[in-house]
Amino acid sequence: MSEEAQDGFAEEAGEKKEYLYVAAVERAMRVLEAFATRPGDLGLTELADMTGLGKSAAQRFVFTWEKLGYLSRDGGSRRLRLTSKAVELGHSYLKGDPLIAQVAPHLAVLRDQFGLAVNLSLRRGDDMVYLLRLPSRQLTLAEMLPGRRLPAWSNASGRMLLTGCREDELREMYRRQPPIAFTPRTTTDLPTLLAEIAQAREDGYVITQHQVNMHQIAVAILATVSSGAQVAIGMATTLDDYSPARVQAELIPALFRAAAALR
Repeated sequence: MSEEAQDGFAEEAGEKKEYLYVAAVERAMRVLEAFATRPGDLGLTELADMTGLGKSAAQRFVFTWEKLGYLSRDGGSRRLRLTSKAVELGHSYLKGDPLIAQVAPHLAVLRDQFGLAVNLSLRRGDDMVYLLRLPSRQLTLAEMLPGRRLPAWSNASGRMLLTGCREDELREMYRRQPPIAFTPRTTTDLPTLLAEIAQAREDGYVITQHQVNMHQIAVAILATVSSGAQVAIGMATTLDDYSPARVQAELIPALFRAAAALR
């Protein structure tokens, strides 16, 4: 096929994909995804503001999601929240995803060996998402649940996932989404973050302290799974139980062994 024919075929395929795109579905999903950015209940005006939809359009989408069982409305306040039907979708994903099936047994071994929180995460744009979290006794409910999305700057797993980015990409990401200071000691200045990510790229691991929770120490490495995808495997505990030296001596070798078993 000539280069001109290839270009024409690609252009036609692109136009076809755009033709198949259903904009109304995208707008409807904005309403559901608003609850991911601000967990809890939301009012109709808040939803309209968060999604960029007009109030009447937001009302129609809300009514539809209520009828389908994905949203419920408080009888007194009239505020809306997700129902357990959203959890059913998440369960189907977690149960059927081959990545979860491959990695989960190795994470369970780490958790049972050390009794610490172990997690699996991947990158979503400028953020990282926990796909699987095996808790320790110290974790709060929010920290135990999979699906939590955080800025990739904010913790060990996210910073490892950023090691594949060029410096100019990281600078642009910082401009779009500056880091959130979860604690008084969260690292938020760009030069320090760039240096830490560069060091993590060289070492193959990263250790963080006090980043999302005070007195918490976390460690993460990258692992390449059989599909070729890169994920982060991390562990977290308290500084009362593990010093950085102990993390290096005990946890990092165990994480590398787990990563090697996934290839």
